[in-house]
Amino acid sequence: MPEPGGSHVLLEEDVVNAEEFIALAHRCGARVLYYDHDVFTPDDFVLPDDADPLTDGPTVEEQLAPDAARQLQRLRKAASRRWGHVTAVVMCFMAEGLLHLWIARAAWHTQLTAERDLFLAEHASAQDTRVEDAHARREAERQRIAAELADDREFRAATKRGHRQDIAALAYPPPATADPDELRQHQLTVSGAARDAADLVEGTARRIYTNLEHDLDPLALEIESAGITHGATTVAARKLVLGDYLLTKTDGYAPPKHFMDRLMLRMQARRQTGRHTGGEPLPLG
Repeated sequence: MPEPGGSHVLLEEDVVNAEEFIALAHRCGARVLYYDHDVFTPDDFVLPDDADPLTDGPTVEEQLAPDAARQLQRLRKAASRRWGHVTAVVMCFMAEGLLHLWIARAAWHTQLTAERDLFLAEHASAQDTRVEDAHARREAERQRIAAELADDREFRAATKRGHRQDIAALAYPPPATADPDELRQHQLTVSGAARDAADLVEGTARRIYTNLEHDLDPLALEIESAGITHGATTVAARKLVLGDYLLTKTDGYAPPKHFMDRLMLRMQARRQTGRHTGGEPLPLG
């Protein structure tokens, strides 16, 4: 059967019947009349699931709502009754270098195909909605966990990414009945929430310590007056006690390294000034 390409004439059964088309071919002087027909096989006629059947987890078809599953079975049953039936008949001839085609389509096949296409379109829309709903639920869960982690003093005080991820994993373990896919999704949600919470904590910490940095002298005086570093004879020890004090003062927000360095320099400068003026030296170095 020649394939239509470029300009051609297409006549369908509702315009010209088979006898009239054959008579037209005769009047046009066609020497050869081509004929073909299509036979229906219901295999793979309705396939809502285009995923790899060898992958783990439920297929899209297995996740159909009950009404959709019943509709799918009705379509497949109707298709199975048409096994081997002719779906379309095609004839054609050439006249003056132009292809003339005639097609007659079985009404049952046109109707069944329309029902199939409508079902697949509705299913695709419903599937998209389910995917969007699932994504929205996961995003809401991620935001909830992130907010709770950002409100946790231990998480706020942590400064290393691995430590924060460990805190989040311990605080939000996966359900005991989770399958591998659910476990992976849970881990992604918690890990993402930990990153979001870290961003929230670091942003708040920057604002807090930026404000404190504008008042380093009063802060240094406050620390000296409270004797926070008394007894701390090494730099590491002073950083430790100062860090603990700042965590308490800021409700658990760890100081950035540059802030801690500037604070210690300011306190060292105050100590040296105290020595120069004969004041009581502080044990800072």
